[in-house]
Amino acid sequence: MLRSFYDNDTAQGIPHGQRRSQPSCCIRHPCNGQAIVETAIVLLLVLTIIFGGLGALQAIGTHYAVNQAVRVAAHQAALLGSTGGLERDRAYGLAEAPGPVAEAARNAFAGSAFADPAAATISARCAANPCRRYSPITVRITYHGALWTPIPGLSEVTVDRSAVRTAEKDAQ
Repeated sequence: MLRSFYDNDTAQGIPHGQRRSQPSCCIRHPCNGQAIVETAIVLLLVLTIIFGGLGALQAIGTHYAVNQAVRVAAHQAALLGSTGGLERDRAYGLAEAPGPVAEAARNAFAGSAFADPAAATISARCAANPCRRYSPITVRITYHGALWTPIPGLSEVTVDRSAVRTAEKDAQ
């Protein structure tokens, strides 16, 4: 037979007018908010893991996009046999940098959901001036972007990559 906590009061000799307003289980075993505190701690840990995973995913995707862009730009510079319109050792914003080398890097960034070419700079350097056949050409892309996730201490992604290729023809 089902009994309510009021039946327990009657069994303990508590008169009808003085019955407790709470179940007897809460009086015997008080709940002082421990479950709420534990839930908050677990929720904090779960959210940190989720946001940390998203931040790591963005950082890995950004590193991959910048690496691909610098490799494509260095390959284009090697095919041209020059820095492709980029002045020696001058850093340009990738979004407005002139020439086919920068255009190749912008095209490599175009397929990435993780990196924006507006947050990157590009520079190129040929070992010889003017650039000659078999001279090494170095292309460097530096990227500074904000993370999508609100994790204190991890507010931005910074990637600095360079690639070296040998010029395949003399600059004309």
